[in-house]
Amino acid sequence: MAAPAAPRRWRIGIDVGGTFTDLVAVPGDGSSWSLADAITHKVPSTPHDPSEGVETGLAQLLERGIDVADVASVAHGTTIGLNAILQGRVARAALVTSRGHRDVLQIARARMPRSFDLHATPAAPIVPREHVLETDHRFASDGDAVGAGVDPAELDRLVARLRALTPEVVAVSLLGGYAAREAEQELADRLARALDVPVTSAAAVWPEAGEYERTTLALLDAQITPLMTGYFTALRERLARLRVDARVYITTSNGGSVSIDSAIRRPVQTVLSGPAGGVSAAATAWPGTDMVTLDMGGTSSDIGVLRGGRPVLTTTATVGPHPLMTPVVEVSAIGAGGGSVIWDDRSGSRSVLRVGPTSVGAVPGPAAYDAGGTEPALTDAYVHAGIIDPATFLGGTFPLRGDLATAALARVAEHDGTDDGTDVGTPDARADGAADAAFRVASAGMAARLRTVLAAHGEVPERYTFVAFGGAGGTHAALLADEVGVSRVLVPAAAGTFCALGAAIAPVRRDVARTVRTVVAEATLDDLTAACAELEAEVLGWLRTQDVDAVGTVTLSADLRYAGQPTTLEVELAARSTTDAATAPLRLAADVGLRRFAEQHERVHGFVDAAATVRAETVRASVTVHPGEVRTGRGGSGFVKTGARDVRYDAVPRPAGVWALAADGGEASVAGPAVVEKADTTVLVPAGWTATTDDGGNLHLVRDRSEQED
Repeated sequence: MAAPAAPRRWRIGIDVGGTFTDLVAVPGDGSSWSLADAITHKVPSTPHDPSEGVETGLAQLLERGIDVADVASVAHGTTIGLNAILQGRVARAALVTSRGHRDVLQIARARMPRSFDLHATPAAPIVPREHVLETDHRFASDGDAVGAGVDPAELDRLVARLRALTPEVVAVSLLGGYAAREAEQELADRLARALDVPVTSAAAVWPEAGEYERTTLALLDAQITPLMTGYFTALRERLARLRVDARVYITTSNGGSVSIDSAIRRPVQTVLSGPAGGVSAAATAWPGTDMVTLDMGGTSSDIGVLRGGRPVLTTTATVGPHPLMTPVVEVSAIGAGGGSVIWDDRSGSRSVLRVGPTSVGAVPGPAAYDAGGTEPALTDAYVHAGIIDPATFLGGTFPLRGDLATAALARVAEHDGTDDGTDVGTPDARADGAADAAFRVASAGMAARLRTVLAAHGEVPERYTFVAFGGAGGTHAALLADEVGVSRVLVPAAAGTFCALGAAIAPVRRDVARTVRTVVAEATLDDLTAACAELEAEVLGWLRTQDVDAVGTVTLSADLRYAGQPTTLEVELAARSTTDAATAPLRLAADVGLRRFAEQHERVHGFVDAAATVRAETVRASVTVHPGEVRTGRGGSGFVKTGARDVRYDAVPRPAGVWALAADGGEASVAGPAVVEKADTTVLVPAGWTATTDDGGNLHLVRDRSEQED
């Protein structure tokens, strides 16, 4: 008998960003491993065809000692669908809806974009009104058909009208369709056969009440289907050229991943997957910890929240002006990344310096890249201020031009009002003022967004730890922490490629939902349990198609509210292993759900109404299968000093030591002001902060107690 084959040893994660395509390989044999064991690689992104950069980067990563036969899986995060929606580069779509509801997209939620702006213009609907057709087909909330339905003659008329519109894709969203998924899907199938174009059923994408949101989601899914199918097909072909014969997963907006076939069937689930990757990585690496993630890349800074080590999800995210009602990792973006343009806003009575939201992107990049760019970016400010050394950027593999950074900053600060009275007579002085203002503006903008995000959940920044990653996360994290009063910052090993790491270690995950609208009480517990059991069976059936054999977790929850209350809170009802879910009947306890709802309502809204009736609007189920354990390390190697230079981050130049991580031994801690240079990022340690490291290669920055008391 032949010996069993050795397990494949590597999982590879890929994240395509606006400036760089990041790749990370981690052990994939199920054994415990440290973040320091990851193999990382970066290549410039190729905006004209992102898969080209993926192929180039993967080929170079494999050359670093990875046998292609030892690749167990490739997980890929992409913003292609997101960018296509934001830029309007989507397939021409038509919508079929119930008679009397042709204006569902125009009416939306009947809200103005800005409540107190009488001149505000509502966003254009996702498809024009002339591309919306009506049919005599609708359903009651219990799924029963209302009216005569679609007879053969009406179907012929509908097909003829659709053909005249020449759509590339069609979406079907009928009133009450969420309660009659099979019937709505049947109409979609009949139209697809007659038209020979992809037809998407809204109830198949997400069967939850909310006519406008469900319709929009179906249209978004339909519009990006041709593009995403083409991209995923090209990705498979490029992997085949490299002889990578491995399972391919695509990361999703909920912080998980799905097989590439699942992503092709429902591409809308991938649109916000890029920002979710880093949050997912932090949740896997540091379970049980309250954290705020700061992903500061080339284009923006993305802020996420982990409560108890679990990502905070939301069902109210938007893609541009369009709602995305499926659960996604709650990430709030602000246009302040390393590539964000520093510019002079002269729209008011005086000149004001601003940062972003426009980015210089991968091409031409910041002025210091010496690739033809003339606009100063935040990276240029780091270079001019001495925080980034042009000669050692990205481990010395990507040298920069400090003189170009200074010249670009000086040009933008030629007008009074940008440097608080600094002598503007010399280019260096003007550049100093621009850099000082840019740091203040970027920190203030990120701080305002962070406080808003946490306040919505009844939280304050002070009790959280920052996890800073992305190319500029560690560079700016302590400055932001000082702004909001956070005293602990963690910069992970492989911080510059942390979202790619998140793809590599993302759990396989699926979320489903169903509208129930019932009272939560012992008398109605059987109905609630039956609905949850159906969803549990659905996610277990999906999991069997994903080529995973590890034991996972099924979590059941419900959106609860007091009777008459307009908003809901998602409350966990039960959680159990996939093994138990497949073999043991589900049992729910009404008192558990009510107690958890009361606790959450008290924390978020500040009160509890014990006499009020509690209603469940939607039940939800998620299945999650995590990869092997990740060791993050604690208490290991130290630092070695490599030099010294002046740095400027608070309008005052300060002498700072320059340090690198020691392979063995070294100083146990470094007091600021200091700069720690790593191959993938530069970490600023301001005065009043101390940095230590652990045996996983992670940096821990702590603000001194005296500074905290001040």
